[in-house]
Amino acid sequence: MSVPFDLWGQRGWANIEVVGESHYTPAWKALFGASAPASDAEIVTPVRLMPDPRNRHDPNAVGVWASTGQIGHLSRADAARYVPVLAELVANGWDPQVTAHLWGGDWGYSARLELAEPHLLVPGNAPPTGPHLMLPLGNAIQVTGEEHHLDALIPWLCPEGECWVHATLHEVTEQLARSTRTVVEVRIDGVRVGQLTPKMSGEVLPAVRMLAEGGLGAGVRAVVKGNRLKAEVVLQVVRAHELPESWIADAHVYAVKMGAEPSTVAVPPPPVPPVSSSPVPVGSVVSAGSTSISFSLGPVPGGSPQTSTVPPVVPGPAPVVSGLVPVAAGVASAVPGPAAGWDPGTIPPEPTGIRFVVPPNWPEPPAGWKPPPGWRPDPSWPPPPYGWLWWVPSWD
Repeated sequence: MSVPFDLWGQRGWANIEVVGESHYTPAWKALFGASAPASDAEIVTPVRLMPDPRNRHDPNAVGVWASTGQIGHLSRADAARYVPVLAELVANGWDPQVTAHLWGGDWGYSARLELAEPHLLVPGNAPPTGPHLMLPLGNAIQVTGEEHHLDALIPWLCPEGECWVHATLHEVTEQLARSTRTVVEVRIDGVRVGQLTPKMSGEVLPAVRMLAEGGLGAGVRAVVKGNRLKAEVVLQVVRAHELPESWIADAHVYAVKMGAEPSTVAVPPPPVPPVSSSPVPVGSVVSAGSTSISFSLGPVPGGSPQTSTVPPVVPGPAPVVSGLVPVAAGVASAVPGPAAGWDPGTIPPEPTGIRFVVPPNWPEPPAGWKPPPGWRPDPSWPPPPYGWLWWVPSWD
């Protein structure tokens, strides 16, 4: 079973053009209606990018699939650049998806994708260990003090000049000459790489504190860029006052659910970010405790430092759908156990099946119900909580 995976690096720019739309008119008509709109109409929706190695015209072909079927494919030049990354994801059980802008009119149909450069589609490390939530994407926030932590940043530098990583935010108290002040410390894989200015710390501290009160860490997406002489870290995260009420409510749901119904999540093997010439270390993840759960947003390369088996990707010219992005197979974040430690004998046996779990604000299905192929929820139902985990292991 493939797991949906939102490709990273989407910044709202639909820069990659889809080609061959005229060959898939039935799927387009199903999206816009049997007859084309008299004037231009636009739909913004997630689409899947699926490599098609059996394509008789191009072994690097990449199909673009909407909810109604295939609607086109990447151009030959773009497919050659993106297929190594996409094929690696699919081979490991992921279902790559990206935001698409679709247009229809009496002239026909067209589509463009919010697709970043190939080296920016997958982050360079695993999601944070421990129960956490990823704060939604937002405007850039510059981290300060990176010059004091260059050794910690060098492993995340890549030949292309920048890469995405998971980072975490932590409230710390600084001792000044005659007073103290509270700021936000930024860490990558648990290692300090800088901090926010007092002013910018105040922009995110309310969210960090709210999650901490619920026993959750604050995760963010960050870009590491530069070289061995100078490196920078830039967060892409919303300010606390920009968080929608629905996200805040979801955070409370997570905190309650985590404490009441901890479970272990099993998903496909993790994707490995391709590199151009030198290996980029991938963060290792350690788990502990008798049970574990992780709420995360972002892809999950993990394991020991390694070089991708994907052929080198040569970048070319070019630049949320919020939802589930799973954690690595056999790797899960730990729920804190009793103060006395953990008992290795409490590790559960291998699950005998997998169970579909509906969000708490949806109607409860019959026991053992699973969605059939092509099933879609009622549009009148409220959206699922941010990062909802749809499938969990079960033991008969």
